[in-house]
Amino acid sequence: MKHLSKDNKTVTLSKFDGLNPVSEKRSPADKLAVVVDVETTGLSADRDRVIQLAIRPFYYSEESFSVTGVAKKIVFFNDPGEPIREEITKITGITDEDVKGHSIDWEWVKGALERPEFVISHNAKFDRSFIESELALAGLTHLQDSIWCCSLKQVDWSTISPFKVPSKALEVLCAWTGFFYDSHQADADIDALLHLLREQSKLEELIKNGSSPEYRVYAVNSPRELNSELKRRWFRWDPNLVQWWKAFDAEEAADEECEWLSENITGCEPQKFELEAKYRYSSD
Repeated sequence: MKHLSKDNKTVTLSKFDGLNPVSEKRSPADKLAVVVDVETTGLSADRDRVIQLAIRPFYYSEESFSVTGVAKKIVFFNDPGEPIREEITKITGITDEDVKGHSIDWEWVKGALERPEFVISHNAKFDRSFIESELALAGLTHLQDSIWCCSLKQVDWSTISPFKVPSKALEVLCAWTGFFYDSHQADADIDALLHLLREQSKLEELIKNGSSPEYRVYAVNSPRELNSELKRRWFRWDPNLVQWWKAFDAEEAADEECEWLSENITGCEPQKFELEAKYRYSSD
């Protein structure tokens, strides 16, 4: 902890009030990326709605992975068509009055998120699934080409401190970096995340991990009575494919899991598939 006192007993946190648009040593070769976050009426993208969306475009050097420019932040509110539950307002601070009469131009959002090479979120599966659900409601196709990078799962945050970091929640990681902010508001969260990535020099790790393919192992023909064994190894059930599956970042790990299935799950015929990075976290 950079903010730990010399006696190892006192911690000092500074208030982070957000980023300002700035162009530093921009080069024509610099890459465009965006940080995105949503606040919603609940946790299910099938039933709940987006009530706030925030996007912060920025540029970075492909050589040093330093941020070379921060563009203006875009923040939208969206009326979900029903009252916002009290517990959601307590978490986000967003009220019915805040969203009343507001709607999001999802066609514009689709273009804004397909333009950069990378879209960064602290829970990409959550944010992307909600955005794609809203796109579907607006009669638009799912997001194409841009690679979604998840700072929650694709960064090794254990390296930020010699002490065990208790959680990978964004506000916790920020506190362990030495600052706090108004969390659980999309516009504040995206600035805090970009600031965190810069302070901890984690942008390169995130983008490189996000660019790599994902390997999925399916436990084809696994017997029902051994489902508990698959659950213990963190396999997930896909109701559309009617299969148990598990994702891996490294192909070697996926191969090892296939071998384990063959040796331990009677009758299982493990199958491995490579998923392009741009399809990771998509609900399609």
